[in-house]
Amino acid sequence: MEPGERVYHITTGAQDLERILLTDDTASRANIMLKDAKLLVGREGYYIRIVGTEEQLKRVDELLKDKARLVEGEELKEVLAKIREEDERALSGFGGIFTE
Repeated sequence: MEPGERVYHITTGAQDLERILLTDDTASRANIMLKDAKLLVGREGYYIRIVGTEEQLKRVDELLKDKARLVEGEELKEVLAKIREEDERALSGFGGIFTE
């Protein structure tokens, strides 16, 4: 995990939590990505990946406290690897647009 990065898991209410994050002045300045856990790693629920400053992450921690589980350990490695794999596939496909 990069410095300034967190991943949370929730089973329900993903859009509500995303709305809470996006309407908060501090948290909304972070990069917030919502991913379907079933499509990503075959689990139920959603992952929320946050990349931001320490101030932004602290605010996100406050907003998601008791609403989402912070992902750690092997699960975190698996989720981040899948997200990066998706990003790389998207970038390589996007690059094909300009090389043809």
